[in-house]
Amino acid sequence: MNRPRHIGFQHARGGMSVTLMLVMVALVAMIGLVEIGFLFWAKRDAQKVADLAALAGAQRLDLCRADNADNTAARQNATAQNRFPGTLVINCGNWNAAHAQDDHFIAAVDAVNPRNAVRVVAERSVVPFFAQNSSLSTIRVQAVAMRSEPTAVFAVGSQLLRTNGNSPLMSTLRLVGLDVNNATVLSYDGLAQASVTPAGLLAALGIPVTADLSVADFNRLLSLNRVSLAQLVDATATVVGRNTTAGAQLQALSGLVGTRLDINQLNILLGSQSGGGGLFAEVISPNGSIGSALETKVNVLDLVNAAISIANDGNGVQVPNLNLLGINVQAGVIEPPSIAIGGVGARAYNAQVRLMVDVDSNQVPAVGALLSLLGTRLQLPLYVDVTNAMGTLTSIQCGASPPTATVKVDASVLRACVGTVNAADRFSKSNVCDAGLQNAQLLTLLGQPLINNKIGLSALTDSQNLTLAAGETGSTRINPLALGDAVSTLVNELLRVLSSMLSGPQTDAKQAATALADRYLIAAHPAGGRYNVDNVIPLLTSGDPSIGLEGLGAWPAPNGVPRACGLLGLGTCFDPGTVWQAYKVTVTGQGLGALDGLLGALTGQLLVQRCDSLLGNLLNYNNCVRDNLASYLQTKPGGFNDPAGGSGVSGPGAVSCSGLLCTVLTPVLAALKPVLNNVGALLTNLLASVLGLELGRTDVSMQSIQCNAAQLVY
Repeated sequence: MNRPRHIGFQHARGGMSVTLMLVMVALVAMIGLVEIGFLFWAKRDAQKVADLAALAGAQRLDLCRADNADNTAARQNATAQNRFPGTLVINCGNWNAAHAQDDHFIAAVDAVNPRNAVRVVAERSVVPFFAQNSSLSTIRVQAVAMRSEPTAVFAVGSQLLRTNGNSPLMSTLRLVGLDVNNATVLSYDGLAQASVTPAGLLAALGIPVTADLSVADFNRLLSLNRVSLAQLVDATATVVGRNTTAGAQLQALSGLVGTRLDINQLNILLGSQSGGGGLFAEVISPNGSIGSALETKVNVLDLVNAAISIANDGNGVQVPNLNLLGINVQAGVIEPPSIAIGGVGARAYNAQVRLMVDVDSNQVPAVGALLSLLGTRLQLPLYVDVTNAMGTLTSIQCGASPPTATVKVDASVLRACVGTVNAADRFSKSNVCDAGLQNAQLLTLLGQPLINNKIGLSALTDSQNLTLAAGETGSTRINPLALGDAVSTLVNELLRVLSSMLSGPQTDAKQAATALADRYLIAAHPAGGRYNVDNVIPLLTSGDPSIGLEGLGAWPAPNGVPRACGLLGLGTCFDPGTVWQAYKVTVTGQGLGALDGLLGALTGQLLVQRCDSLLGNLLNYNNCVRDNLASYLQTKPGGFNDPAGGSGVSGPGAVSCSGLLCTVLTPVLAALKPVLNNVGALLTNLLASVLGLELGRTDVSMQSIQCNAAQLVY
C-alpha cells in the first residue's frame, strides 16, 4: 500500500521582527508629522498674535512710549486678549517703502519720518516630542502694521439762485428735462441712505485694484477709464443689491434718464490726475497709499448726481437765437461736479457754467461797416464763469466724538475777464481768467491800435469753513454781495488799462528796461508817493552798494535833450547833451512849450512823452516817469546789465495807479467800498427773508470719515 504523503513546514525565523520594524518606522514618521504639524500650528498662532498686536498698536500710536520702545495697546492685545505666553519686542517708528531695511521699518522718527507704524517681534518656546532637535524649540515671528492717514469723502454743489425745498436729485434731473415730482419710485431718500465703496464700485465695473497700489498709479488708472451712465448705474445697483429699494430706484432711474440722454455713450471719465473733470477728483493720500481710500463710503445720491451732470455735459453748445448786434454767445459746463476722496488737501468741484460773449463792432449791421471804413473797431472777447465753488479738505478731527472734518469753500457768484484765450481752452480749463488769458486788441481807433490789453474781474467772491461729521450736509452763508470790492477792482482795472494805453506797447527789451527803471525809482522813493527825478538821477549815476544797486554812469545823448521851438514855441526840437539832462527835461518839461505833449523819438526810435502835462498828471505821472527812464536806459552803449548780478532782468509787475485822477478816486473808492458792501449784504438778507431766494450758497456733503485705519505692511 502506498503510505499517505505528509507535507511539513519549517518555522520561519525573524519574520515578525521585520514586520515590527516597518510598523515602528511608520509610527515614527506619523509622530514626526504630528510634531511638524504642531510646530507649524504654533508658528501660525504666534504670527496671528503678532499681526493682531501690531494692528492694535498702529491704531493707538498715542500709546507709544516716548523712546518708541513699547506700545501699551499692542502689548495688552497680545498678552491679555490673546494670552501669548512668549516674549514680545515692540517698537514704534516709521514705515516707508523707500527705507532700505527688509521690513522698511525704522524705530527712529523725526519730522521727515514721523511715527506711523508699530513692529511686533514675538518669540515662544515649543517643547518637541523627542527633544532631539533643539533648533525647533523656539519660534520667532514678526509683523509690522501702519496706520493710514485719516481720509474723508465729500462733495460740493453751488447754486446761483435757489429756493428752499428742492431735492438734489430732482434738481439734477431737471437739468436733463425730466420733471419727476410725481414719480414716487424715484424718491431720493433711499439713494441718500445708500453707500458704496470705491473698491466695490470699481470691481463691479471690471476695474479691480489692490490696496498696495500707489495713489499716483490709482489716479492714473482712473483717468484712463471712461464708462457710460448705464454702466455706472448698473454697477452701483450691483453693489447696493438689485433687490433692495435703492437698487430698484437706480434701475428705474436708468430707464427714465435713457429717454432723454444717450446713456450708453462712454463720456464719464472716472478720475482726475490734476484739477478736475472726472467723476472722482484727484485722490490725495499723505502716505502715498490708496488702501484706506478704497474702503471709504461714497454716497449713492451724490454719485448719481455727478454722473448725470457729466453725461449731460454740453461743452461749447451754442445758445440758440442769440447772435444779435455783434454779440455772439456760447455756453457750456466746463467743470462737472466731482467727489473728493482722500486726506488733507483733497478737493471737490461743483458744476461750473461758462459763458463766452464776443462783442464785435464789425458784426453790427450798417454801423460796423461805417466804423470799418474809418479804421475803427471795438472787440471785447468776454468770458464769464458763473457759480464757481471749490471745497478743500483742510483738517480731520479724529479726536472729536463723532469725528469731524473741515472743508474750506471758495465760491464766487461771478468771475469775468476780457482777453484772448486759445480756442481749445475756451471750455476745457477750470479758469481761463488766470495764466491762460492773453492780451487782445480791444480798441482800434482811426487805424491805430489804441488798447491792447486784458481785463480780469473776480467779483462777489466769498470764503468760508464748514466743519461736518460723517453723514452731515452743511451750507455756506448766503453770498454777501461785496459790491464795494467789485466796483473798486473794476475801476482799478480800467485805470490800469488806460495807463497802459498811454504807455504804449511793451517789447521784450523794453520790459527788461522797465523792470530796471522800477528798481531804481522804488529805491529812490522808499516811502512811495510822486516820483522826483532829482532823487533818482544820483542813484542812476553812482548807485548805492548798501542796497545792491550799481551806478550806470552817464553817456551822451545826441539830439536827445528836448526844447521848445517853432511857431509860438509849440514845437519840439532836440539838442545834444547827456542822457540824464535829456531825461530830466523830458519828465519835468523845463524849457518846453506849455501845450507840448508827445515829444518824438530818440536814438533807436524810442518813444518818450511829457509827464507834467494835464493828461499825464491826471492818469499816468509815475508810470510816465518810469517809461521815459526805460526808454533812455535803452540808449546806453553796449546795453545794460542787471545790477543785482543776475543773468537778466525780469519783466515788470502790474502797472500801478498814479496821477491826479487816482489821487482823487482812491479816497472816494475807500469811502464807498464799505457802503456798497453793506448795501449788498442788506440786499441778500432781504431776498432771503422776504422772497425766500438764497443767492450764491454752496452745499457740502460729508459722506464718510475714516480715522485710525491700520493695515499690515510686513
